[in-house]
Amino acid sequence: MQEDKRTLSALLAQVKNALVAFLPGQYWIIAEILELHENRNGHCYLELIEKHPENDTLLARAKATIWASRYSLIRPYFETSTNTSLKSGIKLLCKVSVEFHPQYGFSLNITDIDPAYTLGDLARIKQEVISRLRKEGVFDMNKEIPFPEVPQRIAVISSETAAGFGDFMETLKTNNQGFHFSTTLFPAVMQGEDAPGSITDALDLIHESESAFDCVVIIRGGGSKADLESFNHYDLAYFITQFPLPVITGIGHERDESVADMVAAYALKTPTAVAEFLVDQLLSFEFRLSGLYDRLVTLVKGRVQGHMSRLERYSGDLAHYTRGMLQKHSDQLLQKDQLMRRELESLFNRTKDHLALLEKRTELVNPKNILKRGYSMTLVDGKTISSARNIKQGSLLETRLHQGSIVSKVEQIRNDDKRED
Repeated sequence: MQEDKRTLSALLAQVKNALVAFLPGQYWIIAEILELHENRNGHCYLELIEKHPENDTLLARAKATIWASRYSLIRPYFETSTNTSLKSGIKLLCKVSVEFHPQYGFSLNITDIDPAYTLGDLARIKQEVISRLRKEGVFDMNKEIPFPEVPQRIAVISSETAAGFGDFMETLKTNNQGFHFSTTLFPAVMQGEDAPGSITDALDLIHESESAFDCVVIIRGGGSKADLESFNHYDLAYFITQFPLPVITGIGHERDESVADMVAAYALKTPTAVAEFLVDQLLSFEFRLSGLYDRLVTLVKGRVQGHMSRLERYSGDLAHYTRGMLQKHSDQLLQKDQLMRRELESLFNRTKDHLALLEKRTELVNPKNILKRGYSMTLVDGKTISSARNIKQGSLLETRLHQGSIVSKVEQIRNDDKRED
């Protein structure tokens, strides 16, 4: 039993020898980067893991190293080939040798990385994000938000020191049409692992005062193409689809389109292009407004001309109608005048005849005319008498004749053909 004792270093030396004996060469392995750090000497230290494909349970974990001499070659080739950087969450097909050191333990020495595998895996992940968004029915939601006709209040998500942000602001400020824009910057990290979370935090802040803005602009100030992968992140893309304001992206890439571009209301290549797009929106509105003004003027002129024509026609009709009415009433007045003249003439004639008749009757009853026909008129005390009742014997009577009068004295009075002494 005593012969089996050994030191820790001796045991670990045996482990190292065993690994060298049984795993002497280099091997291509598939692993995901959990952590990555670069030191000032140019060495790269990684934490590699393997997850269960169905439930993401951790199956394996190991430390790995890329020495500076190799890292200076592997890194630029990988980024150029994949348009992304080496960072956590990326799957690798890498060539490794097994290393074991009694003081530092087990590790893998990476000597090569196949970018084709990562490129395929990134494309697969991107497609999975796209498929998931489509399956959830949210892929086109931001595109369906009505875009404001006059987008002048702009919420900008970018890095304040980025050249692209400066280009964006300068293009808005110096637009040839002199349009005014109100911009509010919400600073965010625009590249690297922290970018998706930083951008969604900025969107959260904008959402708190969404009524103060017409749209949101996400612009990246000239970062490398390798940083484009941040804009394929599911959480960021989903947040954009759910945002209540239209989102415009200007991430600064010419050939590749990120998922954020796909779900945004509008996607343009550069921050300058985004600014020009906003200026064009206002210019288009101005053109539409000018067109509406011209149409309104034409419509009003047409209406006025139509009313003038109708007024002229009504004026002519009214004049004709007025002349007709005046002529009609003139004829009626003339007829009434003639009728009145005839009636007055007839009335005059009737009155004249009536007066003549009255005159004739008056002449007939005139005492003079009666006396002229042989009649006489008897008066007592200057008063005419028609009865002998009140006459007394001895009374003096005056009998008037046509010519002259006779005074006589009553000697005898007869009443009702009877004589009275």
